Amino acid sequence: MSLSEFPLANGERRFLEYRLRTHQFPQTVLIEGGGEEARRALARFLANALVCTGENARPCGVCRACRKCHSGNHPDVQRFGPEKKNGVFKVETCRAIRQDAFVLPNDGDAKVYILEDCQSMNDSSENALLKILEEPPAGVYFLLTCPSGSAMLPTVRSRAVTVTLSGFEEPFSKETQHTAGQLASALCARSEWALLQATAPLERDREETDSTLRCLAEILEDALRSKAGASARTGFGEVSAQLAAQFTKPRLYAVLREVQKLLSENEGYANANLLLTGLCYRLHRAAEQTI
Repeated sequence: MSLSEFPLANGERRFLEYRLRTHQFPQTVLIEGGGEEARRALARFLANALVCTGENARPCGVCRACRKCHSGNHPDVQRFGPEKKNGVFKVETCRAIRQDAFVLPNDGDAKVYILEDCQSMNDSSENALLKILEEPPAGVYFLLTCPSGSAMLPTVRSRAVTVTLSGFEEPFSKETQHTAGQLASALCARSEWALLQATAPLERDREETDSTLRCLAEILEDALRSKAGASARTGFGEVSAQLAAQFTKPRLYAVLREVQKLLSENEGYANANLLLTGLCYRLHRAAEQTI
């Protein structure tokens, strides 16, 4: 795998390649845009490149460090994210990262922290993180991911180099976009009945259910961008703005996490009707709960 496989602008790709090649990589990089999985994949790729001990192009894919990264067992590459229970990136997590950053690497010269879904941080969490971003120890790198950098405090953004991924992870059909838009509108209406009606086209079509949930996730990420004052990256600017107006940032993120859970569980449902009924109930519950 190489940086050419990611939807980056040519200038940003050349910048990252040059900085990796010359061992002058910025200590904090903010990865925005694209889809959640694309952002995470780029963060993992860059983390692998930073700890790689190969002599030529990095990551080489064959050195001991690369093999550990591929198996998810490299001791100097750590991933953090929001709590599964409430979708919030806790301030305690940021404080623990700040303390751990001063511990020397276990297996090389570099130490990398991947901080996923940073839009779920509140101001306290971001300020706790800011203290280590202002003066990071040598050889310590922070890779932050979020739908839009504008969701972060200006003081945090000013300490990072921002890299932007473009567009959807993959195109969605008109039918998929229509159904996902109906689901988003039903969420705005806070109506479980409207959610049930919107899922009617998905009966007996597990693949379409999967595509619709992925598209809905993109709409929710656009709502988070809108919440932060950034422009939409999809064709759902109007409904994204409605979601942003009706829901708090933590609530939007909680609904997004529920969609992501449903995506991971889709294959486990033998009964399609049970899946859709559960989908409507869980989305409605996530939208109505108080954080």
